[in-house]
Amino acid sequence: MQRQVQCRRMSSGRWRREALIRLLWATGYLTITFGTLLSTLLFPDLLQTLRSKTPSIALNDVTIVLSKENMGQTRGLSWKQEQLPHRLLGSSAVTLESEEEEEDSLLEKLWTPPADRSFVPCVKPEPTYSGPGPSQGYLMVSSNGGLNQMRAGICDMVAIARLINATLVIPELDQASFWQDSSNFSDVFDVDYFVKALSNDVTVVRKLPTSMKSEPKVMKAFRSWSNVKYYEEEISRLWQNYKVIKAAKSDSRLANNHLPSEIQKLRCRVHYDALRFAPHIEALGKVLVARMRSAGPYIALHLRYEKDMLAFTGCTYGLSSEEAEELTVIRENTPHWRIKKINATEQRRKGFCPLTPTEVGVFLKSLGYPESTRVYIAAGEIYGGHERMASFLSRFPHVMSKVLISSGL
Repeated sequence: MQRQVQCRRMSSGRWRREALIRLLWATGYLTITFGTLLSTLLFPDLLQTLRSKTPSIALNDVTIVLSKENMGQTRGLSWKQEQLPHRLLGSSAVTLESEEEEEDSLLEKLWTPPADRSFVPCVKPEPTYSGPGPSQGYLMVSSNGGLNQMRAGICDMVAIARLINATLVIPELDQASFWQDSSNFSDVFDVDYFVKALSNDVTVVRKLPTSMKSEPKVMKAFRSWSNVKYYEEEISRLWQNYKVIKAAKSDSRLANNHLPSEIQKLRCRVHYDALRFAPHIEALGKVLVARMRSAGPYIALHLRYEKDMLAFTGCTYGLSSEEAEELTVIRENTPHWRIKKINATEQRRKGFCPLTPTEVGVFLKSLGYPESTRVYIAAGEIYGGHERMASFLSRFPHVMSKVLISSGL
């Protein structure tokens, strides 16, 4: 009798435990179901967000979600669109369409010219601006550097001629620089137009008059980044003893800021008007630009990664020890480069070095430019050649150069 009571108690306890387990399972199932329905109603995008985090394969514009079970069984799938639910097809098509629209919008922004912010050219002189004053003597100029550097320097020298009341002799172009270019001013620029365009600013002559060759001359290295007072007082005093002043260098001779408005306008008139390229160069340039534009927009890119630039700045990041040594020798053997010992790591840390071609490629890619973008390299030979450009070309294979574009002319 006692054993029967004990058995009943055991059966009753087992039944209660099983009932409790069933109740817990039912409660859990109802909780999950109710939670799913509620989240779908309150957060309709939640399911799509979860799906977007699941590995998938696109087949015929249809996204097939992969799970652990079918991850290795996707090969050979060839479902047709009409075999899949219309709801799935519509959702996929809308997603792809929106992605394409977003990409098109991004590309449109990349190629849209920046806003001019209502800026207008301000190179015309004021009504009170007068012509050149009586000449005190002749200013000769020995330009230095590359073409852009010489152009900027000539703009400064025209303004300086105005400040010291000098007659400007057509500048000499640098023929002893790294490029060993033997071009004269008339080979590159339109001399007649240069003289005419500046007739209301300074008097310009093609060469020093014969009568001045026996007059006292002085070679002067004008102080870099000097203001108007320096030229009107210190340099103008040289006219007391000399009739000809020759500027040893032309680049960075005049301050960029805090100059009188009329002097700044004069510099701009020289740069954007008077320094017009010679007719044959102008014609060639128009042909090259037309060829580049014929296939749509392109990026004109100056990498600043030529041998002379790296040697001058001492930037050797990413170069081999042999290349770094070659650049050091070039710097040490160039007399007019004053700084010989340069810490390459410190130069790069301070931001004084150009980006490597690889870094430029990553930068353009991060801006959103697609692989199909055409890039015109507006520079000389890249140091390291094709090997140094390999990473850039892997991202942007459609690269143009002046040699390639001008072939066949």
